[in-house]
Amino acid sequence: MESITSLSPENISEFVPLYRSVFNAPPWNDGWTEAVAAERLTSFAQSPAFQGMGLSMHGEAIGLVLGWGERWVQGWVFHIKEMCIHERYQGQGFGAKLMRGFEEHLQARGFMSANLQTGESVPARKFYEGLGYKQCGYVSLLKKLG
Repeated sequence: MESITSLSPENISEFVPLYRSVFNAPPWNDGWTEAVAAERLTSFAQSPAFQGMGLSMHGEAIGLVLGWGERWVQGWVFHIKEMCIHERYQGQGFGAKLMRGFEEHLQARGFMSANLQTGESVPARKFYEGLGYKQCGYVSLLKKLG
């Protein structure tokens, strides 16, 4: 049986193994250690405008979506920083269900939009586009420091 829960600093650590499992696998192959993944997710959860939802199946964490809000001119926008579904459950509608529920959650809290970044050629792009996300004309720029 599946259940959706709000993520918080108190329960975010339950989702670290899921995060590592998904993002250490193709196409990302990131190389997250337990400690570094825990530090990342915990730091997100401590943001003052943090929001997140976790999806579990029979007590096992199988999905998460999280990020934080930012005040903009016309209202609050939400930055989705991470979203993932365990490999065994991908392609079965769990990700879409989690995202739609999260979008409803954000809308009920007054957020006027949600944005995210993903790779141009990763399968996640088509997933997000299927949910109505569109390129918005911004360009991501990166500069290595040091």
